[in-house]
Amino acid sequence: MAGAGAKPFVDKKLAQRKVMLFSKSYVPECKEVKSVLAEFQMSPAIYEYVEIEKRQDVNQIENYFQILCLTDNRAVPQLFVDKRYIGGHEEIMRMHNNGTLKTVLQEAGALS
Repeated sequence: MAGAGAKPFVDKKLAQRKVMLFSKSYVPECKEVKSVLAEFQMSPAIYEYVEIEKRQDVNQIENYFQILCLTDNRAVPQLFVDKRYIGGHEEIMRMHNNGTLKTVLQEAGALS
């Protein structure tokens, strides 16, 4: 079960930004995804990433990802666009390489 603070925290973050990335600062895959997303030069009002390792409820947040994303994957990075789960590192990189990531961001109105 997700911790009492994890669900409201994640849900609030998803409601605040069109593009939300949950990350850990020391994970190479997170660094790679943040670099890819930086290429799109989205405004801070549109895109934010949160380093969850700084939170005491990090395990509960990761457990909540399994519920929210309907996947066994609780590892970061986890990308959401318009509150919809897009994927983790593998999915994001595949979408970036084939151009669909840009399309998803454009369709969400995240790119100017």
